Amino acid sequence: MFDGYQLNTNAGWVHELEDGHVIFLSGTLRGPGLICDDKECFDRFIRDDQFPIDNPEQDMYDTERERIKSFHLHTSYYLEHLNSTLKLNFPEVNKDSALAYLKKIVGREIGKLNTNKDVIALISIFGQLVKEETDGKWFLEKRYGTYNPKYEPNIRTASGNVILISGKIRGNVKWKVATLESIFAGIHYKKTMPLTWSDYSRHRTNLIELE
Repeated sequence: MFDGYQLNTNAGWVHELEDGHVIFLSGTLRGPGLICDDKECFDRFIRDDQFPIDNPEQDMYDTERERIKSFHLHTSYYLEHLNSTLKLNFPEVNKDSALAYLKKIVGREIGKLNTNKDVIALISIFGQLVKEETDGKWFLEKRYGTYNPKYEPNIRTASGNVILISGKIRGNVKWKVATLESIFAGIHYKKTMPLTWSDYSRHRTNLIELE
């Protein structure tokens, strides 16, 4: 009988042995686990909110986790990444450059050449444009993978609406839609947009505002 307790964060199982060692396993009891020398060692991982085990799913929010935590500071980094990867040479973020990047990424998606960083870079570029048009701010939604947290970046506008820019970009790339209208449609609604910050943030304790 497994008599450990379950973490509220990532549904992982924790069991303290009689000799003081602490065992940590995934909520499914599958995949690698972790043995800590003592409870103090385990508590340190809890405080840091990071176990030394990679989430096995490793989606784009995992692979770019550290940069996403300060996403508002990395627009130039992702601009340079897209220029280098896509063999373009745009010096700044604007709608013309963003559309060119989107078309290239959609074309690469057909050949399965895109990386997680490519899509996150598109989110950064288009999110920056939406942020400027709406006088908005980035916010992160924190979720947990099998072991560790990951963060999805989106935009809160000055008028109090939420623009789920990450979902918009993922959808455009997946369905191979390369138009500005599909990204910017509806961003200027004043409190009539179905998704408002007051509704979206209600009962959500995992939202982190940046800037």
